[in-house]
Amino acid sequence: MGVGRITIEDVAAAAGVSRQTVTRAMNGMPEISARTRELVLRTAAELGYRPSRFASNLAARRKSRSVGLVLGSLRNPYYTELAAELLDVVAPRGWHVLMASREQGDDVELVAALSGQADAIVGYFTGDETALVTAARGVPLIQVERAATVPGLHAVVLDFDAAIEALLGELRDRGARRFGLIESGGPPGEEGAGAYRPTRRRRAYERFADSDSAGRVVVADESIRGGADGLARLRAAHPGVDTVLVFNDLMAMGAMQQAQLDGVAVPGDLRVVGVDGLSLGAVMTPPLSTLSIDRRAVATEAADIVGTLLDRAEPPPHPPVVRTVTPRPLWRESA
Repeated sequence: MGVGRITIEDVAAAAGVSRQTVTRAMNGMPEISARTRELVLRTAAELGYRPSRFASNLAARRKSRSVGLVLGSLRNPYYTELAAELLDVVAPRGWHVLMASREQGDDVELVAALSGQADAIVGYFTGDETALVTAARGVPLIQVERAATVPGLHAVVLDFDAAIEALLGELRDRGARRFGLIESGGPPGEEGAGAYRPTRRRRAYERFADSDSAGRVVVADESIRGGADGLARLRAAHPGVDTVLVFNDLMAMGAMQQAQLDGVAVPGDLRVVGVDGLSLGAVMTPPLSTLSIDRRAVATEAADIVGTLLDRAEPPPHPPVVRTVTPRPLWRESA
């Protein structure tokens, strides 16, 4: 037997019974003898086996369920709006939501902490997928934005390839010719520490922009100030840029503020487009155009995956379940 986490298969092998027999014994189900149940329970105790919360809740078929939600940062209104949508979606089901953010620790730490309290965990995860599944201890994980590739991990994928291809096409129709991108290097303090990796948004931009525009990219802190700094550096390096796509709406707001300080008219001299679809963008001057992520659809798809997984009779890990949401342009006045 390996030295890792004890599994239901380990208990079955040590007791000389089937996996189904272990499940029946651990959950007090019928169709096995008292002697077999006692053998399984004794073996599990000796091995230190800890049944997953998923298995316990599956047996009980509890009407009240808890969903963990791991957010990137509570300082970014995108995440708080997503949390509000998830609360609205799960309330009619009688589910509870437990929230955490990466300001409290890394993905693996947060998943490990929530796995003892939640029946499933939804989040924006960036860590190693296998490590996340191990930390979850059998609790299903549903990650937002990136695809799932290992059993036990599921996803609501944001199709930025289709979204950014469509966005750039519509911008060209509006007269845009020389594009630039302000990319996120992560929260303030992370850039330069070996943490930066090109995001899916950047990869999609580079795939569908013309070759000259694909090279007009600056990396900045994921903050309003970072967006302002990013625009200043982008325009210094590429003064002919007439349209800038910004990693998210907060950074785009910073870029618009910097443009105003520099006497650059938006959208007359420079079009600015964010990504997220924050309601806050509507009160900017001019109102911010954005590639809007339908947070209600993300929350609904995530909740549907959770319900599907928790209603399954088979114990985890389950093969990845993946749903897709495609962001859509929300045209206001900045582009």
